[in-house]
Amino acid sequence: MADTFDVIVIGAGVHGASTAFHLAERGAKVLVLERAAAASGATGRSSGLVRMHYDLKAESALAWRSYDYFINWESRVGGECGFTKTGFVRIVPPEQEANLRANVADQQTLGIPTSIIQAADVKRLAPMLTTDDFNIAAYEPDSGYADPTSVCNTLLAAARRLGATYRQSTPVEAIEVSAGRVFGVKTATGSISSAHVVLAAGAWSGGLARSAGVEMDIKAWHHDTGFVRQPTTGAAGGSGLPTVIDDINELYFRPEGAGL
Repeated sequence: MADTFDVIVIGAGVHGASTAFHLAERGAKVLVLERAAAASGATGRSSGLVRMHYDLKAESALAWRSYDYFINWESRVGGECGFTKTGFVRIVPPEQEANLRANVADQQTLGIPTSIIQAADVKRLAPMLTTDDFNIAAYEPDSGYADPTSVCNTLLAAARRLGATYRQSTPVEAIEVSAGRVFGVKTATGSISSAHVVLAAGAWSGGLARSAGVEMDIKAWHHDTGFVRQPTTGAAGGSGLPTVIDDINELYFRPEGAGL
């Protein structure tokens, strides 16, 4: 095979781009293969929440470690990631309050700046919100959102500056395996050699994993997103909207630009 790399990353969404960046930063010869274009799948459709509140402590720990990248993006990665600090609120119904308190306690042991606040505190933070159907919420004053496409593209650009190779419009047809070991990937234009393949193809990962003899039960799940205008009247004036996950109404929302 003409092409040989230390690692082949399949997929140029944010996971693939981040993987390529960190491997290239450590001196690996990396190739990123993308079926369409960077951030053309789930990444480009993400709402880009940057928050540390998760139900599993390990996820919160990973998000907390990642937070330093978002607030120091230019020096750590380069370019702009669009991080905007709005504060983050997690709202739950009364029957989930014990779980919320437990999550916040776990996160505080990690050093995450988070706390339990009362519904009246939420009302002071965001007067435009209805707060009469819950008692407490989790609050992270330093969280917010970023621009997912910018995050992906700047990570990929940084990986390329560090020596990684990126090929778009190059779908992988199969992961090639012999005697139980990966030895490369097959594309329409030929095979590419590598002993290490990172599968970061999102909803397309199932079939590729199967080509390597690994069964992965992956199902694509769609949910609706949209834009609405913020309130422009009253004391709130449409300003000060935090990023919110609302478990009562099964939705999440954040500001978008100046008025959405």
